[in-house]
Amino acid sequence: MNKPSILIIEDNLLVGTTVQDILVDHGYDAKLVENGKSATKLLSKNSFNIVILDMMLPDTDGRKLLKKWRHDYPELGIIMMTAYGDIGSAVECLKAGADDFLTKPVEKALLLKTIDKTADQLSLSRQVKVLTQLTKREIRAESAGAIIGDSPMIKQTLDMAELISASDFSCLFIKGESGTGKGLFAKTLHSMGKRADKPFVDVNCSALPATLIESELFGHKKGSFTDAKEDKIGLFELADGGTLFLDEIGDMEVALQVKLLKAIEEQKFRRIGSTADVTVDVCIIAATNQDVEKLVTTGKFRMDLFYRLNVIPLEIPPLRERREDVDLLADHFIGIFSRKFGKDIKGFTEDARESMAAYPWPGNVREFRNVVERGCILATGNQIGRRELMIPDLNDRQLAEHATSIDSLPAMPLAKAELLVIKAAMKQAKGNKNKAARILGVHRTTLYKKLEEYAITAENTSE
Repeated sequence: MNKPSILIIEDNLLVGTTVQDILVDHGYDAKLVENGKSATKLLSKNSFNIVILDMMLPDTDGRKLLKKWRHDYPELGIIMMTAYGDIGSAVECLKAGADDFLTKPVEKALLLKTIDKTADQLSLSRQVKVLTQLTKREIRAESAGAIIGDSPMIKQTLDMAELISASDFSCLFIKGESGTGKGLFAKTLHSMGKRADKPFVDVNCSALPATLIESELFGHKKGSFTDAKEDKIGLFELADGGTLFLDEIGDMEVALQVKLLKAIEEQKFRRIGSTADVTVDVCIIAATNQDVEKLVTTGKFRMDLFYRLNVIPLEIPPLRERREDVDLLADHFIGIFSRKFGKDIKGFTEDARESMAAYPWPGNVREFRNVVERGCILATGNQIGRRELMIPDLNDRQLAEHATSIDSLPAMPLAKAELLVIKAAMKQAKGNKNKAARILGVHRTTLYKKLEEYAITAENTSE
């Protein structure tokens, strides 16, 4: 452990230089000043681990500085120095927050012992603080469905989620790019809320054909259509009392949106082929990575359904806007995958961490998780290097094509930017739609719809 840096505040130069010489001779970085004003100025510009503070200074009372510094520099070790026999004042200082005290004339052995003791206390205090922060983070992560992050943006989002979950809300709309963790936040809101002991049912609206999604949501009676060989209970009914999560709702057909709105408004519906109403008590959480307001203006999403779902909006920030969380997420995922693959991986090399910090992560946390998993699979030692992560270099054309920072892109309509990114992904994937979907971090059904919308084919992606 590095020796602590020490500031000595003592107006008696004989006493001060004696203390300084002892400390310097034993390898400490020790500086000496003669008054409170000089000490305050030096502390504001330099980092010291410990101060040795004389009780009586020519320009101030050392006890006043003790109280001020204990407030301004809570991690600073403060050792008071007082004249021999003034034990009462020393005890008073200990009660006010001093870590220890010395009496003049200062004995060499006692001085070194006191410094070592204070340094050990500071180290222990820092360890306790770190462990406390980790414990709080783990507790919050566990209660929040393992949402990892300490950045201001993610903390603000989590605080909002906690506030929302305290009420028995009817509808909530989660917005965010693909891979940001919208589903995880939906589960978090459910697990933290008043319906936590009730079912959480999720359905990906983009993964089901339009002909099946109505049956999935509302159920059907036997014989109501060709493949209805038996009665089926829908997801609305299964979620009764709990939460129904409608992921990628922006892909839902407009015709079905009418029935969905009615079911949400009335909390009842009919199975396909039935004339009997089924009454439920369901909380609805909807999510999408699309611009719903734009879908409303183009007639692809009903305005009345949007307003009904958007009672409480919650937006999940992309990973590039919370880069402070990259290291936390990296350590979290490396723990998961090193256990999964039976490897003893301790961490990342410095160049690997630099690459992770610099990359814009267009696929967000989903892409990040996949990259760390790949690194764990390819790692042969106890650290993952940049080579194992296989992150594109910032100067590569590939990364330029996938750049997501607004500052790095020319101003253009959103549709045009989306078109360019999809074409670049298709080109990189050499026309393989499934691979292109993985590159973009979206479900293949979503990509298929976008390809159809923009009339993109494997042949024209080379344009």
